[in-house]
Amino acid sequence: MRETQSSKLAGKLFLCMIGVMLLIVGGVFEWLMIRSYLHARESRAWPEVEAVVLRSEIEARQIMGYPQEVRFNILFEYNHKGQEITSESLSPRGSKWTKDEASVHQLAVDYQVGTVHTAWVNPDRPDKAILRHDSKAAGYTLWFPALIMIGGSGMIWGAFYRGKDITRQ
Repeated sequence: MRETQSSKLAGKLFLCMIGVMLLIVGGVFEWLMIRSYLHARESRAWPEVEAVVLRSEIEARQIMGYPQEVRFNILFEYNHKGQEITSESLSPRGSKWTKDEASVHQLAVDYQVGTVHTAWVNPDRPDKAILRHDSKAAGYTLWFPALIMIGGSGMIWGAFYRGKDITRQ
């Protein structure tokens, strides 16, 4: 009899531990996705200025044993409150290395030296401006980590309350 009581308790604790882990993992991903969405939304409210592209080039690298990677390297100048400032940020996350050369070449065509584009200036840090916004897609998929958290909560609830119903029968 003692073995069954302790094994039931061990099973409940194990389910609770898995449920807590799911709550933590879901909570971390939920926080990251909310943060990403809020940053993307916030940058759309930044003041707009005209920017002139000063440098537009494709940078390449090859690490031994791996295929060549490329990234777009840009420098643009803009006027913010009477001050000429330069920035190298295409987007808030910057330019990432990729194996997709076609997309990088398209960026070089879109942002040729001397062309004028709209830039958004971070009001808190005027030296940080972007030419492209991040996607707000993270905000539209917040339901997924929420489901993981609901599942974890359900495991914890089920470990304590569902077991009582089964033992009564």
